[in-house]
Amino acid sequence: MLRNFSKRVPGDGNTAATSVAYQLTETSFIYPITPATTMGELVDAWIAQGRKNIWGNKVNMAMMQSEGGAAAAVHGATAVGALCATFTASQGALLMIPDMYKIVGEMCPAVFHIAARCIATSALSIYNDHGDIYACRATGMPILFSNGVQEAHDLAAVAHLTSIHTGLPFIHTFDGFRTSHEINTYEELDNETLWPLIDQKALAAFRARSLNPEHPSERGTICGPEYVWQMHEKLRKPYQALPAEVEKMMKALGDKTGRYYKPYQYAGPRDPENVIIMMGSGCDPVEEFITEHPEYKTGLIKVYLYRPFSVEMFNAAIPSSVKRVCVLDKVVDPTGPREPLFEDVAAAIIGQRNVKIIGGRYGISSRDFAPVHVEAIVKNLVSQIPKDRFTVGVVNPETALPLGKPFDHLPEGTKQCMFWGLGSDGTVGANKQAIKLIVSNTKLYGQAYFAYDAHKSGGVTTSHLRFGAKPINAPYYVQNADYIACHNPSYLHKFDMTKQLKQGGVFVINFPGNLDLNKDLPGSFRRSIAEKDAKLYTIDATQIAIDLKLPGRINMLMQTVFFGLANIIPAEECIALLKKSIAKQYARKGKEVIQKNWDMVDHALQGLKEFKYNKAEWLNAPVEPRPKHEGIRHIIDMSILQEGESVSVDEMVDIGLVPNGTAKFEKRGIAVTVPKWDEKKCIQCNTCAMVCPHAVICPFLLKPEEVQGLTTLKAKGKEIKDYQFRIQITPLDCTGCGTCVTSCPTKALSMTYRNAKLDEEEGKNWERLTAIPNRGHLVPATNVRNVQFRQPLIEFNGACQGCGETAICKLLTQLYGDQLYLANATGCSLVWGATFPFNPYTTNERGHGPAWANSLFEDNAEFGYGMFKAVEARRNITKRLIVDVIESGEVKGELKDLFEQLLKVWDQDKESGDLAEKIKPLLAKVQNPSEKLFDLKSQADILAKKQVWIVGGDGWAYDIGYGGLDHVLASGENVKIIIYDTEVYSNTGGQCSKATSRGAVANFSAAGYTKAKKDLGAIAMTYKNIYVASTCLLADPNQALKALQEAKEYNGPAIIINYSPCINHGIKKGLGSTPKHCKDLLKTGYLNLFRYNPSKDKPLTVDTKQPDYNLDPLVKGENRFAALKDIYPKEAETKFPLLINDMKTRYEGYKKIQQTQ
Repeated sequence: MLRNFSKRVPGDGNTAATSVAYQLTETSFIYPITPATTMGELVDAWIAQGRKNIWGNKVNMAMMQSEGGAAAAVHGATAVGALCATFTASQGALLMIPDMYKIVGEMCPAVFHIAARCIATSALSIYNDHGDIYACRATGMPILFSNGVQEAHDLAAVAHLTSIHTGLPFIHTFDGFRTSHEINTYEELDNETLWPLIDQKALAAFRARSLNPEHPSERGTICGPEYVWQMHEKLRKPYQALPAEVEKMMKALGDKTGRYYKPYQYAGPRDPENVIIMMGSGCDPVEEFITEHPEYKTGLIKVYLYRPFSVEMFNAAIPSSVKRVCVLDKVVDPTGPREPLFEDVAAAIIGQRNVKIIGGRYGISSRDFAPVHVEAIVKNLVSQIPKDRFTVGVVNPETALPLGKPFDHLPEGTKQCMFWGLGSDGTVGANKQAIKLIVSNTKLYGQAYFAYDAHKSGGVTTSHLRFGAKPINAPYYVQNADYIACHNPSYLHKFDMTKQLKQGGVFVINFPGNLDLNKDLPGSFRRSIAEKDAKLYTIDATQIAIDLKLPGRINMLMQTVFFGLANIIPAEECIALLKKSIAKQYARKGKEVIQKNWDMVDHALQGLKEFKYNKAEWLNAPVEPRPKHEGIRHIIDMSILQEGESVSVDEMVDIGLVPNGTAKFEKRGIAVTVPKWDEKKCIQCNTCAMVCPHAVICPFLLKPEEVQGLTTLKAKGKEIKDYQFRIQITPLDCTGCGTCVTSCPTKALSMTYRNAKLDEEEGKNWERLTAIPNRGHLVPATNVRNVQFRQPLIEFNGACQGCGETAICKLLTQLYGDQLYLANATGCSLVWGATFPFNPYTTNERGHGPAWANSLFEDNAEFGYGMFKAVEARRNITKRLIVDVIESGEVKGELKDLFEQLLKVWDQDKESGDLAEKIKPLLAKVQNPSEKLFDLKSQADILAKKQVWIVGGDGWAYDIGYGGLDHVLASGENVKIIIYDTEVYSNTGGQCSKATSRGAVANFSAAGYTKAKKDLGAIAMTYKNIYVASTCLLADPNQALKALQEAKEYNGPAIIINYSPCINHGIKKGLGSTPKHCKDLLKTGYLNLFRYNPSKDKPLTVDTKQPDYNLDPLVKGENRFAALKDIYPKEAETKFPLLINDMKTRYEGYKKIQQTQ
């Protein structure tokens, strides 16, 4: 029996596309990549919920190890007669290209849904342009482009239905984030609409020609040159006929829904003189503008069918009155004569129409494309001499079009709202629920879009919400807000948040109740509020959240305030609906979290206050001066102000290079509370510094004359008995996680509220102490206490509060940072370690520090291996040059003596480094050097011994990069590897990897992971010549320290697998509790610590005591396991006993090896 899903629903573009894909798909193969990941997550969730496709079956889905694997699986599935879909973006689409060629050549029906995203070049961006789609165009895959959420739904259906009808594959694409993550109102296609459009005869024919032993054939043969050309030419016929079939399917769907599309659809006046041609979400603001301004006589052609590009249909769509054409491309092609869409349009028009063609670029990396940008394009197009090869929206003196003041043309009565939140404070999630709640319970239409900076959490988020009585197609930021809320008071001192506020609008601040708004609000803010005659409300949401035992999670408080002031839904009804949505939203989090959020709703409006300001005084408030720097500091300043788009092309640094140590300028000030040191209780163990994820708390050794005005202790230890000891924090860099407090054995640290005085005083103390020479060399790095006196050469990274990955990286830099090359896989460690322009890797007093680089997700091991071999080669060349210039007599005296000493300690870290520092200035003074000496001078930075470490997460090491990792380990070379094992794909939102444990609920395993965790350490040990360690720095810092040092000293490949608690685990006591939580996991046997050193007679040392196999710390302490018990109790009954068995098997296996060696 067919079910009816037809209704007006709120959802984002990914949901809109996937809901149709699920209905028309039998098998699906997925791999996570932002911003396409949620499409695969939805398929997984619907399977777990028992949802059926149009044929009454659950989709058969599998997660693969990479996008290349997913595409190959699609190829295999469709070859044997299954209807198949996959979901990807960017680099993922590039990995699928080889299989796309095969699928096209074999005419296999399948649909690739691509949320279009920038391809990583000099930098990685998760945001939108069309580069990945253009990269696929030569494969021969037909490409359908959707411009918005409704179209993503409708054209997904056209792609699937036409694929079935013609037996040909399709790419269905839409703008990543701008469409994929925009929530809007769309009409959902029901089964009664879709079923008659399925060509059952074509489907039967597809199955009949598929591979099957009952009617066998072979495909994918090797072919000689006498036949290949004919095959290629024959392929042209069905693909050339495809545009007509797409047009027929579009009409058939339109006949049933009233929503008609054409492959090339014109919008605008009947007799335009000008036309703009483009595809993607930018079509909507262009259509909005030309509709409101008919005086420009400009139309728009939306390119829905990009491949095959039908010259006949395209020209037929251009009105005969058109004299000028403007083509807009959303990509930069630095080497081509023009961008791809321009080339297609020009090729189609030349010889057919006598028109002038110009082109430009817009919207790269999701740069906002608003009506003001359309205005600039249209005015340029209609001008007497229109500018060609222009850009719009970027500051480029050579190409940029001038812009006017921002405006919009929204339907009358549309309300616009903005919410400035802190990453992980729940603002974005609450706003997603709000817009869905409004649309589902009123007759209003809604739209929501969310912008983020790249910090893992604690970064800036802005939510843009619109709602009104008519459909809203405005894929750009809010320009004129009726309501703005600031959820973090520190933003008031950084950002111009009133810029978009309407005259008479409402501004709400989460503001500490003990502060004075007349004194503590910035003058520029007060002046702007007064100038706009705005209403100002405050609520101390932070304190209320603390009182209700949900510190930092202010989302429901601020959401209730929004509903209370917006008057969209009556208050009582609103509260009931909010509570209902909370119960659904936090079902995985447990009943306690749901109740606490309900309490938030009940307390919110009681704490809301309107502040009546003195308008005359506020109009004259003093305005703070703006920072004035040049070079990278100017870029940093603009980033801090959220005004990076104002940086010009000329001001941008070459190839995205960032010097070390720029993160110290950010001073985010996001912590509500920070640690306070009680010297009376301190035993100088330095554990707090060891576990701190952000290097914001450090021990310092001071001479007596350096301690004036500071509280200190006499340092313990004979090497440092003449020094004073102090623990110092930097409040504006702290994230307030509390990891240091929970790890302190004597409770010498406690959390205290930040205030302006504390920030200033302790900030100055930090600057003062870090300017003093580091004295870590005074004590040997043999234990946690001693090694923490060394300077961390990573500080103030962008990781989540309490992140479990960063501490071991910090420790690595304390041990070897001044000689360190880091090859870093794409993932969380890329984001927290390299978010432009903030580089947390810093330098020591010599200016030396980690040299960090990233290639791709899938090739990091090979990338690092290439670095290793190059360093090896350069040092060998340099050593040979030194020998040559000594033997030839080209160097004499002190320089010769130093070179000879260096050769004796060539492979010794400290000794070679010290000698290199003496040699370099002497070498630089050599005048008129010989060819060899000249070459030697260019190699001066490689005189000192260097180390290459390859680092990344479990998604890289266990899955997509495992082949390369295995190859590098098997090389026998002296390469070193650290895996940050979070047991999920942390960066893309918590999808399962082969590091996930059985029973854990993760994305792509909604009903609990079904397999045992891959034992990567045991696999590596089978080689017998690889140093292998399993560590958890938070549980046993000394063991992790030993492992790092042993791995470095081992002459051969070494791999350290460090268990790293993650926000995706849902640790109920918060990530600040992880040191104790990880110790509990050791007792259960969930974690096993060991070191396998092939250089020893007995290689394996198991560092974990006999476990008790009690799952309580997991089931009661982590939502990823608790959710399985709460939502799928029968699955828990099956999987938890198997998990215990997995734990026993692993631990007893290690012990058996240890006992028998």
